[in-house]
Amino acid sequence: MKIEDGKLVVEIDGTTMQVPMPAVAGASRVKAWKVPEAYRPGRLFVAITPPGQAEEVPACSPAAAQFLGELVLEPAGAAALQASRAAKLAEINAACDAAGRALIKGYPDVEVKTWPQQAAEAAALQADPEAAAPLLTKIAADRGLTVADLAARVQAKEAAFKDAAGGLLGMRQALEDRIDAAASAEDLSDIVFDAQAALA
Repeated sequence: MKIEDGKLVVEIDGTTMQVPMPAVAGASRVKAWKVPEAYRPGRLFVAITPPGQAEEVPACSPAAAQFLGELVLEPAGAAALQASRAAKLAEINAACDAAGRALIKGYPDVEVKTWPQQAAEAAALQADPEAAAPLLTKIAADRGLTVADLAARVQAKEAAFKDAAGGLLGMRQALEDRIDAAASAEDLSDIVFDAQAALA
């Protein structure tokens, strides 16, 4: 049972039935029952209850009515706005993802996967210069650096990455708040993810 393209779609005894839904001013409850054919041709009884109004129920014997489910019928304008909000959120999420991928562009996956370990070893060395750091020790030896120097470089890059990622996430979340508060499609059209501004 669902509302699709302005119609209630429900299955009765293997037959899919579609009932046009009216325009409503406020979110309304839509309930459906399977009832005897003699009471309602097609065996489908649908009640649409706007806010504050009494609910209609089948007048046949309660034992003969099978409740099929309940949905909410949103006002057409609200439904359209909600769809636009979802589309705009998907748009800014995609833009944020693209900007995030750009932060690690140029690095092989195998290296990116070691970043958490590199950061952990660098932090351990900062706390204790004698701490074990097998990954950084090997990298430093191959690059001709001291482990302390490499650890400092790792921490500097980690701080820069966190700052950039924080800017992207902060903008994305701020835009999500604006999307939730948007009262019209015009409000949504002004919402744009600006990666350069986020990274500034």
